[in-house]
Amino acid sequence: MDKTVKMRAYTDPGSAQPTSKQNEMDLELAARDAQLADERNKSLEQLKTIVQLREALKQEQAKTAEVSKRVNELESGLQQVTSSCADELARKDAQLEAEIKNAVDAESKCKCKELQERLKQEQARLAVMPDQPRMLEAKDKELSDLKAKLQDVSGVLSKISSIAEAAKLAGKA
Repeated sequence: MDKTVKMRAYTDPGSAQPTSKQNEMDLELAARDAQLADERNKSLEQLKTIVQLREALKQEQAKTAEVSKRVNELESGLQQVTSSCADELARKDAQLEAEIKNAVDAESKCKCKELQERLKQEQARLAVMPDQPRMLEAKDKELSDLKAKLQDVSGVLSKISSIAEAAKLAGKA
């Protein structure tokens, strides 16, 4: 976009062309004015671009600050959620441990009662057992006595029967 101005490298001072020299200077001046105007336009465009870029930078900085603020809020919320979840998890763990302990304790108590009942039954059975041999001995003695009495009664019955037969025979004779 640079404009080139053609100028003579050497002008002869003796030549009598004052108007042409003036025209050349006017042309040169016009070319420089055009070049200056062009540079001014470029400068204005660049200044507008700089202003736009500054505005865009401010907007981006505002967006960045807003995003940073939002990120901080989200991180804070995440930390709160994480801590509340950790608290809730710890509470549930403690509750489960307590329930397990209660269940184990209840089961242990039930087993303990059951074992105590079995022990009592076994002790009662064992307490009766020493009497059983004595009872059996007593029944055996009683049975022996009854056998002896039965033999005595059998003997007496046989005598009665023989007397009755003898009387029957004597009554027939």
